[in-house]
Amino acid sequence: MTRLVFLCTFLVFTCGSSSATPPYDGRIVGGQLTDIRDFPYQASIQLHGQHICGGAIIGDYFILTAAHCFTEPWVVPDYSVRVGATEHASGGELLSLRQIIRHGAYNSQTHDNDLALLLLNARLNYTEVLQAVQLASAKDLLTPNTRLLVSGWGYQSESGEEGVSPALRYVDLAVVDPQICRHAYRNVLPVTKRMLCAARDGQDSCQGDSGGPLVGYQPDGTQGKLYGIVSWGIGCAQPEYPGVYTSVASFRNWIDAQVGAWGWNSLLAGWSGLQRLS
Repeated sequence: MTRLVFLCTFLVFTCGSSSATPPYDGRIVGGQLTDIRDFPYQASIQLHGQHICGGAIIGDYFILTAAHCFTEPWVVPDYSVRVGATEHASGGELLSLRQIIRHGAYNSQTHDNDLALLLLNARLNYTEVLQAVQLASAKDLLTPNTRLLVSGWGYQSESGEEGVSPALRYVDLAVVDPQICRHAYRNVLPVTKRMLCAARDGQDSCQGDSGGPLVGYQPDGTQGKLYGIVSWGIGCAQPEYPGVYTSVASFRNWIDAQVGAWGWNSLLAGWSGLQRLS
């Protein structure tokens, strides 16, 4: 996650990133291996063929992810998205992008408004390994009984010695009270009303999970909804610092407006002949 993508960003890039590789953070710590069939909305955002961030399929042409995953000097053709695959390096389909739509109010210093929509060049064909996830709204309240799942291919420890996980993993988390989260980060950064926090002892998202989905299941339902986008934090699975996520419900109007702006006729008018990379 920017989690520290953010850790690197917040520590003034002491993580030793080079000009050739952007400092992304976010990883599944304390997680379990899984299969794309259990998380068919999961996407791998790739830069020059290398996994850098996660994302969630939310529509026929759209992936929702974090704005901090996209930095200069890289441009749209440098990125691609793999969907329908348990491994980020193979399987499924690798798709090119038509446009990256970062939220206009994204603040790279505070990570407020940390979300972006990716418009694909190819229309997705849904299968058992490729599905869109429903978006949470303001009516979908998080409670201590909400089961939260974060999935991704990020580092499996804060040190990153194991590298990025080749296969999809997930962790089971619980929502953290906003007051507690704000207090934890009081000397770091403001946790705004457009963010939410989640944690569980020994489990977290980490580098490489940035932009990935935080999906919630209510006790009385089997339909998961996308509540959050992996955004930032201090370290990974540190008990005093919960993971911080962009709240999807807070941006429903923006997301719906962006998706609605690309009607079927507009998409057809700009159709690319180079949709699928593999």
